Formats: sequence, C-alpha cells, structure tokens
Amino acid sequence: MKPHNLYIVSKDSTHHFAKKESGGKGHNLYLLSKNDIKVPKFVTLPPAFFEEFKKQSGIEDYLNTILEDKHLSMQEVSEKIKHKIVETNMPLVIFEEIARAYEELERDLISVRSSAHDEDSALHSFAGQLSSFLYISDLDMTIHSIKECWASAYSERSLAYRTINKLDILNIKVSVILQEMIDPDISGVLFTCNPINGKNDQIVINSVYGVGEGLVSGLLDADTYTIMKKDGSVSEKNIVEKTKKLIRDEKEQRCLEVAVSLNEQNAESLSASDLKALHQIALKIEDFYGRPQDVEWAIKDGELFILQSRPVTTGIENSRGILYMWDNSNIVESYGGLTMPLTFGFAHYVYHQVYVQFCEILLVPQSRIKEMDYFLKNMLGLFYGRVYYNLLNWYKLTSILPGYKYNRAFMETMMGTNEALQDEIAERVKPPEFHHGPLAKVRSALTGLKFFYFHLNIQNVVDDFLTEFHIVYNKFRVIDYSRLPADKIYEHYQALEREMLWKWHAPIINDFLCMVHYGLFKKFTSKWLGHLGDSFHNDLLAGNGNLESAEPTKRLIVMSGYVSKKPKLRELILSTPNEMCLEAINQSEFQEFYFMVLEYIDKYGFRCMSEMKLEQKDLHQEPGLFFVFLKNLINCGQTDLHEYEKREKEIRENAEALLDKNISGVKKVIYKWSLKHARKAVMNRENTRFCRTRIYGVVRAMFYAIGEDFTKSNIIDKKDDIFFLSLDELKGALEGTNSIQNLRKVIDVRKSEYELYKNLEPAARFATRGPVYWNNQHMPKEEEVVFDESTLGPNQMRGIPCSPGIIEGVVKVIIDTNDDMTLNGEILVTERTDPGWIPLYPSLSALLVERGGLLSHSAIVAREMGLPTIVGIKGLTKKLKSGMKIRINGETGIIDILEE
Repeated sequence: MKPHNLYIVSKDSTHHFAKKESGGKGHNLYLLSKNDIKVPKFVTLPPAFFEEFKKQSGIEDYLNTILEDKHLSMQEVSEKIKHKIVETNMPLVIFEEIARAYEELERDLISVRSSAHDEDSALHSFAGQLSSFLYISDLDMTIHSIKECWASAYSERSLAYRTINKLDILNIKVSVILQEMIDPDISGVLFTCNPINGKNDQIVINSVYGVGEGLVSGLLDADTYTIMKKDGSVSEKNIVEKTKKLIRDEKEQRCLEVAVSLNEQNAESLSASDLKALHQIALKIEDFYGRPQDVEWAIKDGELFILQSRPVTTGIENSRGILYMWDNSNIVESYGGLTMPLTFGFAHYVYHQVYVQFCEILLVPQSRIKEMDYFLKNMLGLFYGRVYYNLLNWYKLTSILPGYKYNRAFMETMMGTNEALQDEIAERVKPPEFHHGPLAKVRSALTGLKFFYFHLNIQNVVDDFLTEFHIVYNKFRVIDYSRLPADKIYEHYQALEREMLWKWHAPIINDFLCMVHYGLFKKFTSKWLGHLGDSFHNDLLAGNGNLESAEPTKRLIVMSGYVSKKPKLRELILSTPNEMCLEAINQSEFQEFYFMVLEYIDKYGFRCMSEMKLEQKDLHQEPGLFFVFLKNLINCGQTDLHEYEKREKEIRENAEALLDKNISGVKKVIYKWSLKHARKAVMNRENTRFCRTRIYGVVRAMFYAIGEDFTKSNIIDKKDDIFFLSLDELKGALEGTNSIQNLRKVIDVRKSEYELYKNLEPAARFATRGPVYWNNQHMPKEEEVVFDESTLGPNQMRGIPCSPGIIEGVVKVIIDTNDDMTLNGEILVTERTDPGWIPLYPSLSALLVERGGLLSHSAIVAREMGLPTIVGIKGLTKKLKSGMKIRINGETGIIDILEE
C-alpha cells in the first residue's frame, strides 16, 4: 500500500505543496514553469521519500548515531553515511513511486539533481556542494543517482557548511529533481545584474559550447557579454579562444571532453538573436522574482531552455522599489557630523508635528492630512549617524501650495540643494488628491487664500508667537531638572510638547513665506539687476538689524570692551585656562564682571556649537566655551560694538544707493516691495529659529537630567549614554512600552555601530530604492570627490558668494569644538556652521564654509555682520589647511591660494 506521504511535485501541484516540499532549486523550477518560462520537464521527490527510505530500510538510527559520534572526523562521517545509503536496497513501495515518476517524464535521457531545503536563498547557497547526475538513461541508474543525491547532503563539504552556518545536521531535508536532460549546443549562466561592479542596469552572460558543467566547474573558458538592461545593447564583450567543449558520452553516463572545430574556436558563441532572447528572458525572470537572479540556461536547436534560477547573493544595487532622494546640503548646518539617536528621534518627531500643523493652518482637511501622514512623519532620515532630508517628501509638502512649479525652485534655494529635481520626478511625487477631482481647485484656492492672509498679517502672527513663547519658555527654563526624578522630568517634557511644540504655527508659516519671498527677490534681482553682480541681492540684505540670534555676540563684544578697560581683569582672563576662568573671576575682586558672566550664561547659556544636537554640552554644562569666545575678541581688538556695526551698515547703504541708480518706475516699486518682504521674512525666520534653539536648550537639560537619574538608578552606565537611545525607547522606559528592557545592551550595540560610522562619510545626495540601508549606493562616487576646476586657475576654488569683501589672510581650519578655536583675524575654514558659531565671527576676517546655501544661518548672520563669506565650496576642507595664505572675493565667490 502506498504511504500517504509519498506525493511528487510537478508543474500541476498546488503552490503550497510545491513550496513546502521542493527545496530551493525545485521550487524555483516550479515557479518558472508556472510563469510560462520554458524549463525542461521535471518532477520532484519531496524529503518524505528519503525519510520513508530511512525508516523502511532501518538505517535511520545508524545515521543519527554516526552523526552524533564525536570521535569521527567529518570525512569519516560522510564516507560511512554515503556507503550505508548507496548500499541499502530501495524499499519496494518507494521504488514503485519513483518508477511512476520516472515514467511520467517520458524522456530517454534525464538528469537527477539534489535540492536542499536551506538552499538558494539570499542567505545560504549550496551551489556545487550537492550532487547532480547527467544523461541518466534507465530506471536502475535513476534509483542509484537518487541515493547518491541523498548521500551528498552528508558530504564533508555540506556538513562543514551546515556547521559553520549553524544549520541542522541531524534532520537534513533534501528533495531530488528528475528532469528532462537537454543535450545543448550552447549553454551558460546569466546574471540579471553585474555581480562584479554591483550595478543593476546591466546583464552579464557567460556562454560555452556544449554542456554547461564545463563552465560551472571552471574547466572551460567562457565568452562574456555585458548588455544594457534597458535596451539589450552590448556594452562590452570578451570573446575567448574556445578549444574544448563538453558533450554527452553516448557509451557512459558522463560528459566527454572534445575539441571545438577550428572555425568556431575564436567565433562568438552567441548570435544577435541568442542575445536578444537571453535579454528578454532575463528581464522576465527578474521581474517575476523581484530581485537579481543567477540563471542557468541552455540552447538546443535554436530553442532556449532555463535550467534553474537562484537569487544573487552578493550586494547588488536595488533597481526597483520605492524611490527616495536623500539630501543633507542644508540640514548638515543644524546636524553636522554624527548625530546621536535621541537627537534624531526628537528632531524626527518635531518635524512631523510641525508639518501637520502647517497643513492644518492652511485649511487642508483632516481627512487629507491623515492620507498625507505617511510622508509627513518621514521628512528626515538617518544614514551612518548623519541626518538627511527625505527630499521627495518635501516636494510633496510644497506641492499643496499654489504655484508648485515656482515654489519647488524656491524650496531648493532655501534648502541649499546642489541640484534641482527633474521635472518628471517632481510632478510625479505630488499627492494626486490635491490636483485632481472636482474639489481640487477649490481646495487649492482656499489654501492659497489662507497663505495670502498670513502674508498680510505675518508680523502680527510672529510677534504674538514670540510673546507667548517667552512666557512658556521662561516657565520651563528656570526649573532645575537635575533635582528631579526621571518620571517627573518626563511629565515636564510632555507639558513642553503640549504647550509649545504643538503650537509652532508661526515659525513654520514664516519659513514658507521666507522661501517664497526670498525666491521672488532673488529672481527679480537676477532678471532686472543681474549686471550688478551675483551677490548684489546679498548686499541689500546685510545690516537688516533686529536679528535676535546676533544679540549674544554683540553682548560679548560689549563685555570684551569692559574687560579691555581693566588691565588686571584682562590679564587674569587671558592667563587662566578656559575651564577655570569662571571660578577664578568668582574668587577675584571683579564681582561685577562675574555677575555679568552669570547673567550672560543664564540668558544665552543654551548657545553652543552644534546646538541642535542635544548631546552637545552648552554653556550651562561647560562655561569654559564662553571664555574661548571672549578671549578671541580681546586678542583681536574687537571691543567696540559701534565700530563693529559700522561695516554692515555701510554695505547696505552702498547697495541701496546703487539700487536707486539702476532701477526706476514700476520695476522699482515691485522690486522694493519684494526687498521689504524678503528682509522681513529673513529676519522673522532667524528670530523664530532662535526660539527653536531655546527649546532645544530646555530639552537638552531635561534629557541630560534623565540620563543622570538613570545612571543613579543603575539603568545605564553614565548620563551621556542616554543619547544612544531612540526617543521611543526613552519614552518606553518611562511608559512601559519597550520590547527590550536591558538598555545597556541596546546602548552597547549602538556604540559599536557609531564607532564604525566615524570612519564613513556618505554622499551629500543619493537615491535609494527598496530597503534603504541595503544594496543602495550611499557613499560618494569617485567623480563626486574630484574638484571641478575646468573654468578655474590651478590654485583657485569657487563657492556661493554670500557677503562681499576682498580679503587676504591666513587660513584657520576648525571642524568642531575639539579643535583649537583661538582666533585673531584669520580666515575661518570649516565644513559647516550653525548659530552656535556666531560668537567666533567678530574674531575673523572672513568665513569659508564647505556646506550650506544662501539662506543658511552662516550666510544670513555673516551678511548681517558684514563678514565676507563664501559657502557651498566643494572639497574646501580637503584642499585648504591651517597656515595657508589665500585671497577671497565675497562678491564673486572666488578663492585664490597664494601660498601653500
């Protein structure tokens, strides 16, 4: 009687049964055949045949005993098992089922192949480790080959592979494929990608005459064709001399090596029609599997057969999946270098909340906001510890405003992106519900009207926001969080979210008004006053006044003037290490100045370099940084605020005089209207962003205090470790929603990852498809790090001019707070800046920044202070070193290296 479990797999089997019982190779044959891809006829014997063979023959206990014998080597284990399986007679009931399967094929010649159940995944490939037998011509040979296939699952190589990869060796499942044997004219392997360079826009084909075993074993050299996936054109080919090929040995069950005819030895093995057929089948197979494939094929009498397909296990760039564009040209100013998980989590959360509010106040219906939430909550990304804009989502957000064609260009200017998005992609990413349907124009009109309302009333809106902000801010900033337990601090944090972060309407509306007004102003300048130079519009924005973010620096200048008038105080400060200065003044006779310093720290202590990174210590934690700034001002003689402000006013007055001479009539009215609103929007943007910096200062104090409490409670090792947690993990630790409770282990994993990130610098802009961290190109391509000097002299560089002035001086490179920040009139060269760098500006003669755009903080405040500045200089920190003498032109953006 036939055992109930002995059923074969064929093309007509159910998918569930075929997937479960075929093994990797067998299942792929099943899938290909069901997708109308021509494969030689086949049947598969599931693992149950081997299991039944072991039971009915009585060798199961013997095999397990051998496998568990620790005294035997893998080679001895393999030999004993093979001998036992091959020499054991096939039980009659199994023999009859195999005979039925053999007869079903109705072929004179078949192949018998193993198909392991851990095989042909992206993780494990048993290629070359399991047996295959070709040119089988009768049932007895088939039975013997099946037992050889079963035994090959226990070969020394297979056992070693399983041990290394921690796969089961006691209950090995192996299926066996019986398949029509093709005696090919040509055969080979194709990859639906380029496994050498990782590119997914190419197909690589290897081909030989005769049977493909010669290629797989390495016996024969193969012709190699690289063809383009998009159109099948041959981009590269390598035709080798083919002196030998493998064919069927008609006398024995094996391949025979024979000579290739002279006229074929140096000819191409594949014709144009063959390549076309292989190109088409490669596309079809990859499209079916949805990932790159390694495909064995054969051609007989002009007909193409696919023998098997498995996933490519090497890293190949994704060519399918959802497209994302990542860019940190501008955000690097706020989150430069490595940014800790907790900072990113907080920023990610804040951006989501703020842009939901943006949609609400523009009267976007709640139903639409919910539909948009999939991208509103993903405006940022994190790669190798670096923060990026998820750029296409920003285009989607911008598209809800009328005038998307112009607004997206304005957005690119505001964000400082180095290249505009292609029109085709920009149009495709728009949320379609805003641009189609009977209500689309009505919704767009309402949004436009509300935006226009804010244009008319923005100053009142911003002023009201600032008034309310300071009331709330002063309530939270005076609390000493270091005296509170973590759960109480978290209550304050939640209150801060409710009372401030969820009411961030004015800053975000002004940001978009700034985007539009600055974009229009720059456009008008280029159109009507382009002959006055590329930086003329920057000169008109200088000396705007009322920039709150510049106030801490101006206060420092006043304090440096105070110190300079008191020789003993000056000597005390200059001779005392920065970290000891505050206490030295405290214990001195200069109590008036001591209280001036305390007042400054109380008012502006949240300022620090990289101040948007919560892990960065500010003046409350490290007051020594205050004295770095103060000493620089004293040493370079920058002690007169009136003299300091004089230059910025001169730049503006000269530009306005030039404006009056070069424009008149209606153009002048329109231009001055645009200038007025650009100035106001830029000023409001900086002032409201200063509020953001204040909020970050409060949150920093909260998180450091939670870290201190967690350390005292023996939850983590030290307070700084808190920043290696995500925001959700920190909240979960206080709300009871974490899936992992051992925070130390989480922190240890993140620390090891961040150690690796230190030595990696992803590109400023890249695209991803599919799973974003895998099989995508994140690092700069070689051509991206080559300096473009095609229009420059051998010792010249160019960037974006921001603030005019021609300066010759010595370079001082400062990358972060660990560098020597002593300055005395040098030209500061750095990778990026944020508002925390502003106190260094009065000690400079000029500023050069590798990253950033015209609306970056460094550009806006430098213009305000009249500091000659160039930003967006590609390769700046690689080419310029401290001590070099250079000349910069803040109007043209040209930098000349005078002395190496």
